[in-house]
Amino acid sequence: MQDGATQEVVFVLLPKFSMIALYGALEPLRLANRFAGPVFSWRFLSLDGEPVSASNEIPVSVGGKLEAIGRPALAMICASYEPEKHFDRPMFATLRGLARRGVRLGGVDTGQFALAAAGLLDGHRCAVHWESLPGFAETFPKVDATTALYEIDGNRMTCAGGAASIDMMLEYVARSHGRDLAITIADQLVHFRYSDGTGQARLPANVRYRIGHPKLLRVVEAMEQNIEDPLDVGALAREGGLSARQMERLFARYLGAAPRKFYQQIRLERAEWLLNYSHMSVTDVSVACGFPSLEHFTRSFKSRYGLPPSQHRRLTANVGLG
Repeated sequence: MQDGATQEVVFVLLPKFSMIALYGALEPLRLANRFAGPVFSWRFLSLDGEPVSASNEIPVSVGGKLEAIGRPALAMICASYEPEKHFDRPMFATLRGLARRGVRLGGVDTGQFALAAAGLLDGHRCAVHWESLPGFAETFPKVDATTALYEIDGNRMTCAGGAASIDMMLEYVARSHGRDLAITIADQLVHFRYSDGTGQARLPANVRYRIGHPKLLRVVEAMEQNIEDPLDVGALAREGGLSARQMERLFARYLGAAPRKFYQQIRLERAEWLLNYSHMSVTDVSVACGFPSLEHFTRSFKSRYGLPPSQHRRLTANVGLG
């Protein structure tokens, strides 16, 4: 759409959507209007036209049903927990119809699951929250899932959720109405991360684990990059340019755990993400996370999380994840 025309953005809210991701996407549009006049308008819709409660249980009023969406400049699917519970043929038909008419489609947090399930992200780059990335990649292999804060690829926009929606919409504003306006908005939001790059959606390993030793950091990064086929102790040590004994001492000093134990914790975290955000069987999750047998995986998972994998999955599905 050309500059000077008001661009309509429609936010489609699925139950348990992320409030911070929604308003992070909305505020840059509001501020664009403040500084540049009425360049954007917006509406909220739901699947049935009824108010929708976010994951924090705050209800949000909407202006109608998804089927009445019309032809906006951008249709943004906002979701969070268990989005697949609300997928149906009419929803997919509407989204595919929008795509055929050239409407830009976006997803925040797990909204991209809906677009991917409708086949609308095949061959596109798609930013996915780091926690749901393993399950997303397994479920939608035709989508180029990334760990970026956001991706704008052709007529598709996706972000990893949380505050990343601010970054994505700042870039949308920049492409529509100029980078100077986007920078002004970022300054008003006290959002200093905004730049020309998309960045990464997850804190790097050195920050998450408070690792200052470069050789130890290389070992931990190698662990995170080799989940399905775990490296042995010798290979891990070589990744860091260490002897096995040196590596053991560094892990004990900085991380308070033996390398094997720490590596298993990383693989169990990946297993929990797959249980929560994919439809993979427990056996497939076990294989994907490098466990030699289902029995070993079940025993290790229960020791870490207090429940066997199947029970843990049922519990999180019933009570939500946050």
